[in-house]
Amino acid sequence: MNEDTLTTLVARGLVDFVITDFNQYANKLLELKKERKLPYISRQEVIKEMDISDGTLDTWEDKGLNRYKPRYKTSLIYYLIDDICKFIIIDT
Repeated sequence: MNEDTLTTLVARGLVDFVITDFNQYANKLLELKKERKLPYISRQEVIKEMDISDGTLDTWEDKGLNRYKPRYKTSLIYYLIDDICKFIIIDT
């Protein structure tokens, strides 16, 4: 197999990988944003919609998922839907 053919095969594989990941990201984003007015989702909704535990969400935060809290005193926690989609789809 010559070098050009190997390069072409590797490039095609990478393109296929990127397209597949992007499609997964786009589909999950559409699913989570369905009928939603704001770009945020509450912690409780993430747990319910993703069918995960509190501990899993805590682990995601430890690994870089950003949480958002209102400026007023509250125990409510929110996440940007885009952040969640990027976090669960792009696993490097």
